[in-house]
Amino acid sequence: MRKIFAAILAVMVMASAGFAAADVREFADGVKLHSFGTGDNMNDYCYIVETPEGLVMIESTAYRPDVDAVNEYVKSLSKPVAGALFSYHPNGYKTYGVKVYATESALKSWQEGGSVWGLTQSFIQAMGDKVAGDLPDSADIIAEGQTVRLAGADFVILHESDGEGYGVYIPAMNAVYRHMMGSKTHNILPAVPYIEAEIAELKGYQDKGYALILTSHNAPEGREAVAEKIAYLEKVLEAAKSAKNRADFISAVKAAFPDYSGEAYLEMSAGALFAE
Repeated sequence: MRKIFAAILAVMVMASAGFAAADVREFADGVKLHSFGTGDNMNDYCYIVETPEGLVMIESTAYRPDVDAVNEYVKSLSKPVAGALFSYHPNGYKTYGVKVYATESALKSWQEGGSVWGLTQSFIQAMGDKVAGDLPDSADIIAEGQTVRLAGADFVILHESDGEGYGVYIPAMNAVYRHMMGSKTHNILPAVPYIEAEIAELKGYQDKGYALILTSHNAPEGREAVAEKIAYLEKVLEAAKSAKNRADFISAVKAAFPDYSGEAYLEMSAGALFAE
């Protein structure tokens, strides 16, 4: 399955980085959220949580120019970086020179043979040295369910459906970070049990009343986006169970969601769900 994703993503990576902008939201007690959209072809987003005491980074990005742009932006805030919660996108970590926190499973995915390592290698094959290929070989280990306090703020480490990366709940913002969602974007959905787990996870978000959803490939969205995504996943699950083949599945999902972006992700899902 990882080989399928790597092959398709290698074809997908056809454009270089393209820094867009940073959006800033203010919360109580001097807490701010900086959402840094790279504008690259994967629509990468990085997040910086600012408190009166300092900064906490959440995720990096794929291309060296964007890593440099993120780093310059962080420097422009003129506060110490307490640490980086990297999960799925640790690329370019050396540029930041900060302490990296990760679960055992996330760290393993960055090492040779792991999923993030494999995808990074496919990017390098397609794009060469434009890709930030350096991945951490060590980290301060954190665990699912643990609360990590950085720069005077709490960050709760959450389980994610794929069992490799991790999510983060930020109580000061009533915000949750997860790898992918996007109410108008196709997601990578490699198996029926995975789709079912995603639905259960998002219904858990509704139960908890999270107000803001942060993802690596979409601008931040409100809780209404969760309901939209659940409806999408339920329809994709139905198509995954009823479609006869890959083309049939893609056709059914496109018919139901004609205005969705991220068609390459849909094709990746189809390739994993229907081996041909």
